[in-house]
Amino acid sequence: MSVEGFEELLDLMDESVRRAAARSEEIAQSVRRFWDTLIQVGILHVDGVRSLVWPGPCAVALAGADDEGALAAWRALLIAMLDRWSGVGQGNPEVEGLSTNLLVFLYTRSERVVREDLAPLMDPRAQAGIRFRIDVLSHAGLVEQEGGDVWISPLGTFVCRELLQDATGLVIPTVGCQLDADAGTLLQALTVYRVDYISEEVSGWLAARSVEHGVAEICAALPEASPMARRAGLDLLAGTFDTAFGTQGRRALMSLAEDPRLGSLAHNYLTVAEREQVPVPGRAASTWALVDLAAMSLQAGTPPFEMVHTLGYVGQPGDQMARLIGLFGDVDHPWAERVLDAMIDHHPQPEVVEAARSARARLGTRAAVV
Repeated sequence: MSVEGFEELLDLMDESVRRAAARSEEIAQSVRRFWDTLIQVGILHVDGVRSLVWPGPCAVALAGADDEGALAAWRALLIAMLDRWSGVGQGNPEVEGLSTNLLVFLYTRSERVVREDLAPLMDPRAQAGIRFRIDVLSHAGLVEQEGGDVWISPLGTFVCRELLQDATGLVIPTVGCQLDADAGTLLQALTVYRVDYISEEVSGWLAARSVEHGVAEICAALPEASPMARRAGLDLLAGTFDTAFGTQGRRALMSLAEDPRLGSLAHNYLTVAEREQVPVPGRAASTWALVDLAAMSLQAGTPPFEMVHTLGYVGQPGDQMARLIGLFGDVDHPWAERVLDAMIDHHPQPEVVEAARSARARLGTRAAVV
């Protein structure tokens, strides 16, 4: 071998050694990060004084008989590992949050996705990074794969739900978590369910009670439910999204049509033939329904100014609208004060505002007497 060839071989060997050293350091850093994570979540407990390490409380929980404790420990570890896999705090903005974002995307889709469609416009290196992260999530049990498809697993759904709850402060229900709930809790949960999940949740809820008892529980919960939850309950009885309550639900609606508060709301769900068998709702029930419609708009996040204008309270003769708003002070609705406050603050006609103030005062007086 010539001197030049030998020197070239030495250069290649040096480069190989450097790459191996860099790879070794990368592996060592990964191990150290994993070690730190195990300590962080309580899988390991380190006694720095005596240089000892032993299983921490989360490791004990994982191996124990308490299912909830084991699930909580696994959840803590997986969320911490998601931060690691997503490069949180590692100074690489191109990949930071990517693993978590992939999991959240699959959670919101809640169906099979073609893996290659997750990064169709990316260069081959970026696509390889997506595939690697999907494989890591799959290895952890957070997603499942078959062929070229990928979808979130039940464990991934649980972890993602916990992540989103921690981030938003909101309670995000999942299918099956309302099996032992009372009717009011069930109805409130259904307000944020996808329509195609409602049937499964309701069927599970009914498995612990008869249809007759389920209908009775829902009817009892309707008056004090939030406006959106009340609509969910009426939809269940009417069979709008699910037929589990059948004819018993329809009969309950007809009975509710005579209720002094819920009568007008229930009446709107009846067929022409059913309406012929029940009395026409009175003024009190109709007014209660108007307050409830405005309350539902406010609960859905509509700004009060927008609610007042979009529901038709503006642009009508002032004296007629004042008489209508005045009736709001005579209804026993949990949101009546909030609806009247919106009218006071945002209605452009002075006579309507004055009527809302008077109605608001009457509500306050009645509450003080009670």
